[in-house]
Amino acid sequence: MKEKEIVERCVNPFIWIAGGRALLWGVAGLWVSTLLSWISGYHYHGLLHFGPAPNPAWWCYLAEHLIIWLVPAMIFYVGGLIFSRSRFRMIDLFGTVLFAQVPLIGMNLINVLPPMKALLHINPAMSPQEILAQPGLMLAMVLSLFGFPFLVATIVWMFNALKVSCNLKGGKLWTVALVGIIGGDVLCRLLY
Repeated sequence: MKEKEIVERCVNPFIWIAGGRALLWGVAGLWVSTLLSWISGYHYHGLLHFGPAPNPAWWCYLAEHLIIWLVPAMIFYVGGLIFSRSRFRMIDLFGTVLFAQVPLIGMNLINVLPPMKALLHINPAMSPQEILAQPGLMLAMVLSLFGFPFLVATIVWMFNALKVSCNLKGGKLWTVALVGIIGGDVLCRLLY
C-alpha cells in the first residue's frame, strides 16, 4: 500500500468499512469506551463535552454513549433523507457513525491515568488557590491536551461517515455535518 493510500484510509476508514462490519466494530468500541469511562469516572455530557458527573452507575455511562451515538446519527439520517439524491442504507449510516466514535477510546485511556483523578476533585466552590493546590493538577492538564487529537479524529471520521454513507457533497454536506455534530452536541447536553 502506498503512503498516500494509508493516510487516506486513516482519515476516511469508510472507504473500506461500512454497514454491519462498521456497526459491529462500533459496538465493540462502545463497550470498551463505556467500561473505560466507568473505570475513570468521566462522563460524556455531549459529543464534544466530557467530565465528572454525580451519577457513578454503570448504566449511566452506557446511556451517555448510546445518546452521543444516536443523536448525531439521527440528525445525519434526517439530513440525508432531505438533501441526498442517492438512496442510502440506515445500517451504513448508523454503523459508520458509531465506528467514527472509536477514537474516543484514546481519550478514555488518558482519563484512566491517575493524574486525571485530580480533575475529578475540583469543586466550583473552590478558590483558585485550592484548585491549583490539587496534587497532580498540572500533569492532568497536560495529559488532557493529549486527548484533543482523538476528539478531532472522531469529528473528522463522523464527517466522512456522513459523506460516504449519504453521498453528500459541498454545502449540503457541511450543513448536515455541522448541524449533526454541533447541534447534536447541544441536544445531547439538553438530554442529560
